[in-house]
Amino acid sequence: MNLNKIDGSYILESFSENKDSEVTRLKYQVELFYQRELELYKKIGLKDGMKIVECGSGPGFLISNIVRDLPNCTATALEINPFLVEVLKENSTINGKKLFEVKHASIYETELAENYYDFAIARLVFEHLKEPAKAIAEVRRILKPGGKFVLISNDFAYHLLTYPAIPELDEMYTAYINSRFSEGGNPLIGRQLPGLLKKEKFDNINIEIICVHSGLEGDKAFVKAENVNISKSLVKEGFLKKETLESLIENWYKLFQQPDHVIFRQLFVISGMKSLNPVVENIKVDENDLQILNTLSLNIDDIKSLTSSEQEAKLSSYFIKRVSSILEQKNLDLNPDTKLNLFDIDSIAAAELSSIVKSDFQTGISISDILQKFSINDIIKLILEKLNTNSTDMTKSPDNNSGSHWLEGKL
Repeated sequence: MNLNKIDGSYILESFSENKDSEVTRLKYQVELFYQRELELYKKIGLKDGMKIVECGSGPGFLISNIVRDLPNCTATALEINPFLVEVLKENSTINGKKLFEVKHASIYETELAENYYDFAIARLVFEHLKEPAKAIAEVRRILKPGGKFVLISNDFAYHLLTYPAIPELDEMYTAYINSRFSEGGNPLIGRQLPGLLKKEKFDNINIEIICVHSGLEGDKAFVKAENVNISKSLVKEGFLKKETLESLIENWYKLFQQPDHVIFRQLFVISGMKSLNPVVENIKVDENDLQILNTLSLNIDDIKSLTSSEQEAKLSSYFIKRVSSILEQKNLDLNPDTKLNLFDIDSIAAAELSSIVKSDFQTGISISDILQKFSINDIIKLILEKLNTNSTDMTKSPDNNSGSHWLEGKL
């Protein structure tokens, strides 16, 4: 992999015109949450003496803090950005003592040993990745069976909040989201990470939220962690109006004049464990389950040739089984004349039933009607009316249009 090409949305120059200023911002971004993070890491399973790796370590402030507080850990800091790697190397040694190893590599191809680490951390990295699943698979490879992976992530639908409220913050964060998406990142990935870990065969998946408040942490760390250089870059790139930034800065200044002001921020912490058992790919399907699936297969072509009474019976049997399956109550005593809302049908189940009726029987039915007043027989009545209307239209096809032939004859 070409380490001179950063494949993702964290491009140092787009975050700040001043690299040293960005390093300072990253330092305060770690300090703001560190004590709460460390407590949570320990709860997840981090212990002194473990082999740990931080993927996307940046300048190394987090890994430095961890090895300071857990001095018997063997630590590796992985980073791809060449400038940050040099800062990382400087921070990896204090008074001639090596705190952690530095690896200049990508999270996609770490070049680290397989089944080696007890604990892996990726802090505010995955929101910048184009291929998060590939990164998770690589971290899984280097973890021992039973090893823990912790992802600290943003989801910028939940961003920094203030009191008094600053409306321009919404515009600024929308601009930030659009900017990161344009560069291949996903600033809304926090909500997806549990599912991605599960898909990549991690067990014991958990999600926590850690919060910080200016009334507890003080203002300084918040101010330093929210460096205005990012907003300036958004203006330069055309994602944010200059007037909005000026108004934002003015309201930000006014905020601090209020004695009871508040700044509030949260991070998502998602964790999972590399399975202790080999992954079983071949799953045997129960023949009874297949038979059940077959009985739930029916569409309008299957009933066209039947008599009216046969159509009603076929549809009644089908929808009783289908609704019971949707409601996950196989033994439900379902009378086709009973209104579905009496069975506590929810909006998702109603939407699924509406979709089935539309796709398989070419009949439109509103979700609200299912939720409020329809029974199975009401649905069947609509389907049969639609079927009979189509059949009547077929008997009036152009081939039977005598008027057309008469006109042709007159001509």
